[in-house]
Amino acid sequence: MSLVAAIAAINVVPALRAAEAGAGDDRPGRGLTVAFQYSGITIEAEDNVSVDLLVRNRGRSDETVLLQVTDQPKDWEVELKKYSSIVSGVFVAAGQEQTLSLSAKPKAPDRAQETRKLPPGTYRFAVQARTEDGALTQNAAVRVTVREKPKGKERVNMDTTYPELRGPADDKFVFSLDVRNDTDQDAVFNFKATAPPGWETSFKPAYEQKQIASLQINANSSKTVELQVTPPYNAEAGEYEFRAEAASPKGKAEKDLKVVITGTHSIKAGTPTGLLSLVAEQGKKANTSLIVHNKGSAPQGEISFTAFKPENWEVKFDPEKINRLEPGAFKQVEMTLTPAAQALVGDYAVNVQVQGEKASDDVEFRVTIKASTTWGWVGAALIVIVIAGLAVAFKTLGRR
Repeated sequence: MSLVAAIAAINVVPALRAAEAGAGDDRPGRGLTVAFQYSGITIEAEDNVSVDLLVRNRGRSDETVLLQVTDQPKDWEVELKKYSSIVSGVFVAAGQEQTLSLSAKPKAPDRAQETRKLPPGTYRFAVQARTEDGALTQNAAVRVTVREKPKGKERVNMDTTYPELRGPADDKFVFSLDVRNDTDQDAVFNFKATAPPGWETSFKPAYEQKQIASLQINANSSKTVELQVTPPYNAEAGEYEFRAEAASPKGKAEKDLKVVITGTHSIKAGTPTGLLSLVAEQGKKANTSLIVHNKGSAPQGEISFTAFKPENWEVKFDPEKINRLEPGAFKQVEMTLTPAAQALVGDYAVNVQVQGEKASDDVEFRVTIKASTTWGWVGAALIVIVIAGLAVAFKTLGRR
């Protein structure tokens, strides 16, 4: 084969393959289809106008399609978008399609007074699409009917079984909120809580620990979220009001909540000096002072004392009970301890429990029993007698 023939064969093969491919493709050289996904829709006044526009290239060559809104209601703003970008033209590869979105709303002369509601009525929107060279042109239209929401029907609801919780200031309070989306479209709800100064708030899905700021709720369904509120450390007893809010493009729901702080409960017991030891003798009384401090933010009543002591020991308190102790207040109680007469010399433990209405504390004393002074003198006398006896014995034996 000559060189010229070989080159010709190389050039012919791709051409034949292209011809074969074209022979199996029944698409026209150029073709364009433009249509709204729905030719007519009905929405409510609280909704947004948003309709998908399909642009399809039915031909075998790529096309750049220019788009223009040709019909719209008077004093309305209409935009064609791809995601968040406003577009007036789109590139469509051969055999492919692009989906755009037509959004519309009435013009607002004063943005500060703009309302989210659409005026009821039926509105027509039309779009013209043409190729860059003007060879192909297509038109598409959609009718949007806006109606008022039926009275008495809330599209978004929030409810809770327990709108009021109570407890001490060192607790965390969790409200379980049921948020319902009674619309025909899925929606993302944003959550917000209004709380008194110093309080911390957070939202999370039910039975989960992660915190959230928003949550998607499917159409005609509901989800449960939890609002956790944490008081400041110095929260005083009283009532505190909150408001939970769930908002979406389809509507908003609010719920008023309340927390009643009953105050913290804490008792601390000890001695004026901090020492928890004392010395006593068998069968004789020993005295010490006990200081009871209400460290909580709520009053404590009916404070009683119980001593856990060795057998045959006696422990008394004066007074035997504190009827009421205000937050931050102190009360001194005298404790009288009498060891058993047969108690052996050594160290013993006496535990005193201080029990209030909603708090308690305990103090453990170490009691050292020492020998009686009388027995000391008896022992000394015996020693003297023994020494004297030994002296007499040595003197008598020495004479012999």
